[in-house]
Amino acid sequence: MCGIAGVAFAERERPPSAALLKAMTDAIRHRGPDDEGWHLAPGVALGMVRLSVIDLAGGHQPIYNEDKSCVIVYNGEIYNHAEVRRDLEGRGHRFATRSDTEAVVHAYEEYGPRCVERLRGMFAFAIWDMRHETLFIARDRFGIKPLYYTHAPWGIAFGSELPVLAAGGFTARRLDSAAVDAFFQLGYVPADRAIYDDVRKLPPAHTLLWRRGREPEIAPYWDLPAEASDRSAPTDAEVLSWLDESVTAHLVSDVPLAVFLSGGIDSSAIASSMALMREAPHAFTVRYQGSGAAGTDEVPLAAELATRYGIRLSVVDVEPDLRDLFPRIMHALDEPIADESAVPSWLLYERVSSEYKVALAGTGGDELFVGYRRHMAMLLDDRLARIPAPLRRLASRIADRLPEPSGSGLGVNRIKRYLRTSDGAPSARYLGYLTKTTHAQRSQLFKGALNGAADAGLERRFAALAARVAPENGLRTALTLDYKVYLPDDLLALSDRLSMAHGLEVRVPFVDHVLVERAFALQERLRVKQFTPKWLLRRALRSRLPAAHFSAPKRGFVGPTASWLRHEMREMVTDELSASRLAAVGLFDSTVVQRMLQEHFDRKQNHEGVLWSLLTFLAWHRAHATTASGPLAHST
Repeated sequence: MCGIAGVAFAERERPPSAALLKAMTDAIRHRGPDDEGWHLAPGVALGMVRLSVIDLAGGHQPIYNEDKSCVIVYNGEIYNHAEVRRDLEGRGHRFATRSDTEAVVHAYEEYGPRCVERLRGMFAFAIWDMRHETLFIARDRFGIKPLYYTHAPWGIAFGSELPVLAAGGFTARRLDSAAVDAFFQLGYVPADRAIYDDVRKLPPAHTLLWRRGREPEIAPYWDLPAEASDRSAPTDAEVLSWLDESVTAHLVSDVPLAVFLSGGIDSSAIASSMALMREAPHAFTVRYQGSGAAGTDEVPLAAELATRYGIRLSVVDVEPDLRDLFPRIMHALDEPIADESAVPSWLLYERVSSEYKVALAGTGGDELFVGYRRHMAMLLDDRLARIPAPLRRLASRIADRLPEPSGSGLGVNRIKRYLRTSDGAPSARYLGYLTKTTHAQRSQLFKGALNGAADAGLERRFAALAARVAPENGLRTALTLDYKVYLPDDLLALSDRLSMAHGLEVRVPFVDHVLVERAFALQERLRVKQFTPKWLLRRALRSRLPAAHFSAPKRGFVGPTASWLRHEMREMVTDELSASRLAAVGLFDSTVVQRMLQEHFDRKQNHEGVLWSLLTFLAWHRAHATTASGPLAHST
């Protein structure tokens, strides 16, 4: 696992600057504390920092092919690199290391841009081809590894994180108003936009080819099955074999591996598979403290599974004291991500990284096996579509006036969201279930440079991403958009930035294209039955997991945030969202914010989503966007 950075100039003979490249790689030193390497040549500079996991001694980058006509900087893990190597050696290629990185550069030499089709894993890499004077950049199928880029008449620059481009002076760090609007609607910025208006994210499953004097050529190389096959339901043994095969592939490493374990189905599936495929791993779980924490405790479930398989279990306590912790988390996020799981994730990664470099997680099980409440809502929508729209709108207006109960209020909040959303095209309904703030709320909230930024751009974007799916199949639309937007730009982005801030590599066996192609090709009715989430996976795991796992409520990897905001975090959130702090940023109407705060404190409305988004954005803004340019802003 690594961080990469680089620039290719339009001027062929422009001498590269070692100081420029060092500034770029220093900005992501946390991603690779073990090693670093540079390639400097007229017109091009590539750099990397390395966390050594495979071929610890011989995997130094950059890596070249035999005649040094191609050079690569690479971030990720290729789980089938041994198989790729055997194929290439059979075709006459000679290898100097055991590194998976070298397999990629030889695959490019042999197959050109189509080399990505042969790779199984998570990756973002850049190859400078000296023969054709081209820069080839690629990102894995699901966007597990990040890749930002910017281009202009001077050339193209790229990096694993936004601070790479800021350190090199390749971005003016001007906020993209459409990206900010998307952030307050979703809690993250979906690709291909970035939070800065002069930067883009390479979308998952895409490559970029740059030649001097031309615009970058961006092309997809893989996609989800648009339609389900007509095959019958797989047996329990078949589903378990799919899972075990993916987990086994993800165990390739020259260092020990840990596992994250909650009481949920997905992480329990990964941990049990690891224990059966190899010796029992060391597992880590979180336990929340403070108000509302009693209903979130999954330690007893995790302990029961650990006992069954002889797994060593360590518990990480999560306290609601975030005054000092929150700025550290936001500094690690190169873009704002308003996901409450950032807090337990940070503490979990910090603890695990004190003993391990690699850990496996259950991320992606819900997307693959139909596990979210919104998936059930999409199913219900199709059945309620015959109810006249005026009646649905009336029910929504009545529900919006309901006060929050004495608990967290999530149940009432979900009812309000469902009634507000259950109309329109499948992609629009899906967007509604993800939306933290409505168009009207954002129009009231925004001021200054953001005035008028709230629009329906995301609805058009989501419709375009779901265009390959039959419009009558609402659930498949939701699952497709999970993979194209929510998974890469929220869950995987958060995991990557916070884990790499601690020099920890997180692997996600459920987010594996071989497994996904097998399960996603199944008809939706085979993955969920009678509104039972993850029915197929749950049935297959009956022989592996304790009975209590199947009756436990779905909690998600978040704490009692709404309750924390009303109690332990009240002083902090009141200070952070004060009129003076908001005025210093100049983007939000403090009167609207104060009203939302009071309504949340009084339990009239659950504004957890927008309040957490504001906290996140303001802390991120102080860490990253308070100055207009980097130290080498005029280098381009």
